[in-house]
Amino acid sequence: MRKQSTSALALLAFASATAASAQSQDHFVFDQPAETLSQALRDVAVRTGRNVIAPAHLIGTKQAPPLSGSLTAEEAVARLLAGTGLRYRGVDGTLIVERVPFAAGAGAAPATSTSDKDIIVTGTHVRGASPTSPLIVLTRKDIDRTGATAADELMRTLPQNSQSGVNKENSLISLPDIDPTDHGSAINLRGLGQRATLVLLDGRRLAPSGTGGFVDVSMIPLSAIERVDVLTDGASAIYGSDAVGGVVNFVLRDHFNGFETTAQVGTTTGGGGTQAALSQAAGRSWSSGHALLAYEFRLEDEIRAGQRSFTINEPADTYLLPHERKNSLIGSLEQEIAPGLRAGITATFARRLTDRTVFLAGSSLPVSVNAKANQGTAAGELSYDLPRGWLLSIGGNFARTTTSQIQTQPGGIPVVNDRDVRSSVWGGELRVDGPLFNLPAGAARVALGGELRKENFHQVFGSSAFASDITSARRTVSSGYGELSVPLFSPANRRPGLEALQLSAAARYDRYSRTGSSFDPKVGVLWSPLEGLRLRGSYSTSFRAPLLSETTAFYGGLLVPAVFFYADPSQAPAGAILLFLQGSNPNVKPETSRNWTLGGDWSPGFAPGLKLSANYYSIRYSNRIAMPTSVVTIVGNPAYSSIVQFNPDPTQVAAVMAGAQFLDDFTGPGFTDGNATASDVFVVLDDRVTNTAFTATSGIDLGLHYAFDIDGNAFVADASVTRIFKFEDQLRPGSPIIDELNHPYQALRWRGRGGLNWSNDGWSGSLFVNYSGHYIDNRTTVPLPVRAYATVDANLAYRFPAGAPRWFHGTAISLFAENLFDADPPRLAPDQGRTNGIGYDPVNASARGRFVAVQLRKSW
Repeated sequence: MRKQSTSALALLAFASATAASAQSQDHFVFDQPAETLSQALRDVAVRTGRNVIAPAHLIGTKQAPPLSGSLTAEEAVARLLAGTGLRYRGVDGTLIVERVPFAAGAGAAPATSTSDKDIIVTGTHVRGASPTSPLIVLTRKDIDRTGATAADELMRTLPQNSQSGVNKENSLISLPDIDPTDHGSAINLRGLGQRATLVLLDGRRLAPSGTGGFVDVSMIPLSAIERVDVLTDGASAIYGSDAVGGVVNFVLRDHFNGFETTAQVGTTTGGGGTQAALSQAAGRSWSSGHALLAYEFRLEDEIRAGQRSFTINEPADTYLLPHERKNSLIGSLEQEIAPGLRAGITATFARRLTDRTVFLAGSSLPVSVNAKANQGTAAGELSYDLPRGWLLSIGGNFARTTTSQIQTQPGGIPVVNDRDVRSSVWGGELRVDGPLFNLPAGAARVALGGELRKENFHQVFGSSAFASDITSARRTVSSGYGELSVPLFSPANRRPGLEALQLSAAARYDRYSRTGSSFDPKVGVLWSPLEGLRLRGSYSTSFRAPLLSETTAFYGGLLVPAVFFYADPSQAPAGAILLFLQGSNPNVKPETSRNWTLGGDWSPGFAPGLKLSANYYSIRYSNRIAMPTSVVTIVGNPAYSSIVQFNPDPTQVAAVMAGAQFLDDFTGPGFTDGNATASDVFVVLDDRVTNTAFTATSGIDLGLHYAFDIDGNAFVADASVTRIFKFEDQLRPGSPIIDELNHPYQALRWRGRGGLNWSNDGWSGSLFVNYSGHYIDNRTTVPLPVRAYATVDANLAYRFPAGAPRWFHGTAISLFAENLFDADPPRLAPDQGRTNGIGYDPVNASARGRFVAVQLRKSW
């Protein structure tokens, strides 16, 4: 009779012998692929030692999304049930799965949210689908182990991210992607430029900083981040512009109950760089919603050249790293208004003050650089559950950044440069997704949507040398997209060699009111030929729209003796005058790329907890927007003939000169004003930005993740290595192909990070090694070797147990050491023509040296 009753209920009970000793607050490391809900719940039960009971008639053939991160058993089950119409309730330590009541009243067990935000992963618009591109997930626990108090510090630990472009230590070197404001920090996946990485906050665009070329991630409050998803593949078919090198999505904490206070202080042992950080979070979840409010303050002192022995003749007061103060505030609220109808809103604000002291070339007078940046966002979404598992969502987004900078000499005057830049993004989106038709392996699902976005840019630039210039630009972007995920094989209809097979296809059309349009497709496949092995591949095209600052037709001109621009000065006619043009260009078109990825993950059955991964990528990035040349001595070089015009029509020259925002004449004696006219110009060198360059790169990412237990000690080994096979640039068709790999300020052939995490009861610790390979300094007549760079990071933490005195409940204390053995960066000679320099490569190393910190965190 008992057997018949159990069969009638068709219960799936997953139990473990250690269930009685498991505590609900224990965290476990999960890394489960997308699979059936039945199998996913079984895996959670085995991993956590908790009983999970679910009626088979409720689970059916439902699919579960991938599950990754450090979670409690309750958190893991909640994520698996999100969007299924099911929830769990706890009874004496057992988690029982049941239907969500039609209307959950007060006091009901917490229902899992059916919000699409919970079940859409970065890299796809289809709920419950797995992206066919490689995805790196940095969980909250991963973030805590690094000791990072800012998002840019966290991203330095990622081997796939280059520090080239705008970053705190790069203000004293010349880089292609550097921004005139020289403040903040950007992300640069694959080394393709910060403009080629799309940065999202909770899946939504942020307004760019500076002159529009990068998103300043240092303004994102790291204490409010639940996890960071890093998609290392082109994704314009999903997200539109900028997703050439990949996408980084900072996902906010939302389901948070109680209060959490965190304080951290640290300093370098070599002098300077003292940090202090304080954050306070308050959150509450209830049966039909949740809310969060978090504040963060961060202070960082400068590091000066005189505090580091490896600088070369650099004035002691030169700032290698700036002095910064940052305040940020974030709030979010989500509420179920009626059955199936939910509304959510998120708002953020951050303010950063930055100070530097620099010495301009050839001057012994210090120049003070003071900058202020504000970043604000507001986003709202309304979603409604339609019949047959479909979901309709309508969202709006606003983001705005302002950046101002002023340079002053001693005494506060005169002003050297004064810049004020403002950028904003307004957007709205309508999306619908759900099951299209059923197959033996599960439902084919589709997502369809459209977006409308308005972008604005405004800049005021003044100087002690000339009057202020004002440039403004705006445009409207309209987009439509579709995505399809089709499961052909799954555990429901598996067969030998076909444990699982999923096909996906996506396409997106974007039209820009000023610079044309782009259509980008993406196709991908996920294939599991045997249990534990998942292979994937994808092909896509991506694009980057021109910056608004690149389309304003703001350019300037110089009238100079032509001899200084000739590749062979002896070929320059005596007294010839050259008109040199540089600036923006309203005729630039979007940059385009072609992306291939191929890889897979292997979790062998003979080694539970082990996961090995390998991902190959190949990117050809074409029509890149750049100045045709960064070297001006090119007149007479056939490779640059397309931007050099001899004996130009004086009428055309006069028109170009009249359209310039500034025109300086250095043709007179001693480079004074020679009063040259259009008819005096012998040659024009047009170095305004245009679609000229292409980049080709390829490489492989290797990863290892191994979670195992030894005598009650839990260990997790993690390693990530990037090997770049090639990185080639060509500035113009016909010009030489330049190998940029393994040279100063460029991407390196080898980069990696690996280490071991340990935990036992309330104790935990980690030890990680960061490695950058050796390379060649090719800036000198005789190339010089630059040694490899390795540093060690360590962390030790203790969380007081439940039986501790009351005041210690929910308290954890952590010790961090970055660059534990205080390794100096590899020495680097000054740039050509200089006798002073910072003495190292800030793109591939750091001047901070050993940094130690202590953190206190209390939850209640």
